[in-house]
Amino acid sequence: MKKTSAVIFFVICTLGLCFAQGPKEAGSFYVYDGNALPAMTSAPKGYKPFYISHFARHGARWCTSEYDALHDWLAKASDAGVLTDAGKEFRSRYETFYQKARFCKGNLTEVGQGQHRLIAEHMYQRFPAVFKGQTHVEAVSTESPRVIMSMWSCLSRLDELDKTLDISANASAKHASWLQPSLSSNPYLIKGAFRAGSKAEKEYEDYFEKTVPWREIASRFFTTPDAIESVLKITPVKFIDFLHSIVTCTYCLDEGQGYFDDVFSAEELHQVWKALSAKYFLDVANYTGSETLILDYAGFTLGQIIETADADIASGSTQLRLRFGHDSGIAPLFILLDANGCGRATASFEESLGIFPSYYLPMGANLQLIFYKKTGKPVLVKALVNEREATLPLEPVSGPYYKWEDFKAHYLPLIAASKARIDSFRTPSNQ
Repeated sequence: MKKTSAVIFFVICTLGLCFAQGPKEAGSFYVYDGNALPAMTSAPKGYKPFYISHFARHGARWCTSEYDALHDWLAKASDAGVLTDAGKEFRSRYETFYQKARFCKGNLTEVGQGQHRLIAEHMYQRFPAVFKGQTHVEAVSTESPRVIMSMWSCLSRLDELDKTLDISANASAKHASWLQPSLSSNPYLIKGAFRAGSKAEKEYEDYFEKTVPWREIASRFFTTPDAIESVLKITPVKFIDFLHSIVTCTYCLDEGQGYFDDVFSAEELHQVWKALSAKYFLDVANYTGSETLILDYAGFTLGQIIETADADIASGSTQLRLRFGHDSGIAPLFILLDANGCGRATASFEESLGIFPSYYLPMGANLQLIFYKKTGKPVLVKALVNEREATLPLEPVSGPYYKWEDFKAHYLPLIAASKARIDSFRTPSNQ
């Protein structure tokens, strides 16, 4: 990552503050260290990798709607005369940052490009047998520019490493049902399908109120914390969420990392992260009482992975299948797989922090299913979560290696049940 120089507009603020507890406090803006991967477990004797099925979140990016929102909120607070001196100073500093950020909303950064280049390099180095001989690569992404750029970064690095690769790539909304279920082009989309429901949302609001000292935080910026609701006309949850995103997202940028490290104290950052991680669990994981259908939509994703893997293995025509999307696609996939036990249900937001904390879905998060074969023996599969070996709720052959037939026998009924639930909710009124 590039270091901040004196000539760029960013200014490094007070050191030793909020990130003293580590970058994982950034939650889903966390950029995991791809240079510190553990050694992998050897495959059973005689087995060699021959096929890889991959799904990745886009790499590190700029924020999206948060930049304009905070700009507008601070302007409104200034016009209303409710900014403290510290709030005025912060607004002045933020406006300098905003002049660049406003033109980069949602864009992949060089840090994000580097993530996918490194993932590609690791794939090539760790599983050379997959790339022996003629190797065909099928890649697909959503239509989002940051996702397309992530795909391009991965493919360009593979091409640099092996000029003999036969690569096909496509970015299209036609894959929405399994690549980006929330997209309007998804023929199975149901209105309100991704809402947790009023009861679960109220339980979360109570948890936020008990966990986050939002009044103390807001009082540094506004003459009264009530200004968030009375002047800005937003909820404390939204204000803290957007502020946290802007603060932690700087670590996704090429320059100016840590620019807003003085916004939260170390303890405040941890408390905010806890609340936002709990909200992430409510949105994408197995919170008891949630009404969301997001885990059922993951059935389409896993079903496509299994279907294409079977077809590719049978034909031998494709050795590497790459998919690129968003956290809303890959997070529920991890939950449905119950990789490393992250699919466990709970009605406790505090307990959720130990089941599926938001930093498990960092920028560049990825799932790799590595397939192994041996003459006369059943095909084996190993799952890598963020390039690290993962456990699945199956009986392994040894270590993290599972029979492909056992994998399908376990997950296909879950997929069928998920699709049946989606069908049961599909009526002309809610599509």
